[in-house]
Amino acid sequence: MAQKPAVQAQKRVMTRKRLLIVAGMTLAVVAFILFSPYGVMTRFGLSREASSLQGDVDEMRRVEDSLRASIRHLEHDSTEIERLARERYGYIREGEEVFIIKRDTTQ
Repeated sequence: MAQKPAVQAQKRVMTRKRLLIVAGMTLAVVAFILFSPYGVMTRFGLSREASSLQGDVDEMRRVEDSLRASIRHLEHDSTEIERLARERYGYIREGEEVFIIKRDTTQ
């Protein structure tokens, strides 16, 4: 028993409508998964930010370790304190001569 051409045309239209509805819903779900606040793109962005911040933390720890080593060095080395006092504040020992060298800033 052959179906009428009108029935076949109606089935094709319904199949296309179902396909469009399924495709639209699938697109909506994929877009939600990718771009929602809890989506994949947000996750990748947060991951990049976390690794950048971890790099900053590592750099700050290296600086902190260096500063702590400098503090320990200054607490126990009087010659280093003397050197800094001479450089920064112009202190001199008795009997020393100070030579002030002026640079020519005009060129």
